[in-house]
Amino acid sequence: MNRRFFSLAIALSLLFPVSVGAEASGPDFFRVIGVASNDVLNIRTQPNARSPIIGMIPPNGNGIQNMGCQGGLSYGQWQSATPAQREAARKKVWCQIYYRGVNGWVAGWFLGEGNAP
Repeated sequence: MNRRFFSLAIALSLLFPVSVGAEASGPDFFRVIGVASNDVLNIRTQPNARSPIIGMIPPNGNGIQNMGCQGGLSYGQWQSATPAQREAARKKVWCQIYYRGVNGWVAGWFLGEGNAP
């Protein structure tokens, strides 16, 4: 009995952090939202609007692989923030992505949950 319990405890401890990490980092793939039909979402070398542009994603772009985001509020901060604070924090999020051979950073406020390519 103790051996079975020990094996189950080890298995669960190995699985639990992986699933929490996957949930906390957002969707696996993004799509572009809020970009005008005659515009593009720029891919940049660094997570800021002044860094060089290394690629572009069309306004209907989908299948953008999520490599991780930074900036904004933690979940705890978001819960206690006012709507104005939430909106201001949203404009500080940058996400590292991979799209059609280009690995770079895009403004996170132009991304929504997408589908795999």
